[in-house]
Amino acid sequence: MNTDTSLRERLSLLKRCVFHPFDGFYETKFRHKGSLGIATVILLCYGLLQCVRYQYTGFIFNVNPIQDMNSISIFIAAVVLPLLFCVSNWSVATLFNGKGTLGDIYVMLCYSMVPMILFGAAAVLISNIAVQQEGLLMMAFQSIGIVWSALLVVFGLCTIHEYGLGTTVLTLLATAAAAVIIVFLVILYVTLMQKLVDFVALLIGNLARM
Repeated sequence: MNTDTSLRERLSLLKRCVFHPFDGFYETKFRHKGSLGIATVILLCYGLLQCVRYQYTGFIFNVNPIQDMNSISIFIAAVVLPLLFCVSNWSVATLFNGKGTLGDIYVMLCYSMVPMILFGAAAVLISNIAVQQEGLLMMAFQSIGIVWSALLVVFGLCTIHEYGLGTTVLTLLATAAAAVIIVFLVILYVTLMQKLVDFVALLIGNLARM
């Protein structure tokens, strides 16, 4: 990434990605004007928003068991999912001759999450002043942010991988499948390592008693 680009220019590029995604993501991909730092800040804000949403959504609409809240788990889960998407899409893109690097995908995804974060934060605020009959307004704000961000992801993938729309949709389906496989392999690895540790601990215990 170009470290000489000023913060104002980087924020201007972020705005362009949100409102003019093809032009904005072209800049991040081919002119290397995207910022890993800003992308990481956005990702962290998304994780914090999930914690805030869990606890501070208006009590009328909040069905979460607040007494069981674990902010660290919520934050980690929120941050890991986008990272899993990046790794899965990058691995799939290599099979579909995608042009984007892992860094390109990461910047694109984080930039695309901005509408979801802003509308999600607005929904939390609305939930604390709205009555139950106005719950549709809160849901509308959340839906607008999610749909907007989803469209930005599709347009961003088209741009950075130089795909057509059909190929992009196909790679998104493949990305979902790859994410499931990665999660399965991670769970399998953790389970096997846990069994190995338990076996070694049992073996050492038996040897100590001999």
